[in-house]
Amino acid sequence: MARLAGAVIGMAAVALGFGYLAFGWPALLLGGPLFVGVALTVVVLVLTERPRALLRERRETRTGDSPWKSAVERGERAGSGLMSGFFELSPQAGAEEPVPSGARPTGVDGR
Repeated sequence: MARLAGAVIGMAAVALGFGYLAFGWPALLLGGPLFVGVALTVVVLVLTERPRALLRERRETRTGDSPWKSAVERGERAGSGLMSGFFELSPQAGAEEPVPSGARPTGVDGR
């Protein structure tokens, strides 16, 4: 991860250098804060990656059923969850029956 972070910061520095060579000092007005932002973002990501990896390992090695596992992973019937049936359409009262395929609807003028 640190090698990749170094590559990203290096590419940002090279881009800032090329911008300075091509456009002069005005490129530093925009490129300088952008470079600092990229560097800070990458440093924060590198610093937080190790604790996240440790947390992921701890969660993987922990035994027991997690409440976040799907119903199939826990061996339950798949349609027994909190939102089961939420997206199913129920038959509506007073719904029109389908028109046979050979029938033509009548127009407004009664033909």
